[in-house]
Amino acid sequence: MEISIIYTSKTGNTKEVAELIEEELKAQGHETTSVNIYNEPWNDHFVQRKQLIFFGSYTWGNGQLPEEMRRCLRSIIKEKRISLPDVAVFGTGEQMWPHYCRAVDEMAFHLSKITNVLGTLKIEQSPRGSQKHLPRLFVHQTLQEVERFVVNKS
Repeated sequence: MEISIIYTSKTGNTKEVAELIEEELKAQGHETTSVNIYNEPWNDHFVQRKQLIFFGSYTWGNGQLPEEMRRCLRSIIKEKRISLPDVAVFGTGEQMWPHYCRAVDEMAFHLSKITNVLGTLKIEQSPRGSQKHLPRLFVHQTLQEVERFVVNKS
């Protein structure tokens, strides 16, 4: 399966999650494309001919989705009206703030208007220590959902 991982990471925490997701996908034999839109501008080719897309973001300020991810989703959903395959959403945040990982919820809300959101993953700060297994588990659960949807569609 061809899979994209489109994420934004400012401090490196979300990048760590994206890398663990990509590592697990590759270990299972999938072709992956990964892009940090914090450093690289959004482009349509990141979603073309993909069977699954993972979107990831940190939560900014008072629970906001960072501007670079907001622009990316606006381009996909409103401006270009790009048809997407199934997606999964992940993000990082800190529970000490009142809107823990709200960016995950916001991405899932907007993406659910145009495609199936197969699952979400919220990580406290970084995927180290007791959370290191969570991205791998998230990949397994997401791929099981893909199989479930494919079986139900036939």
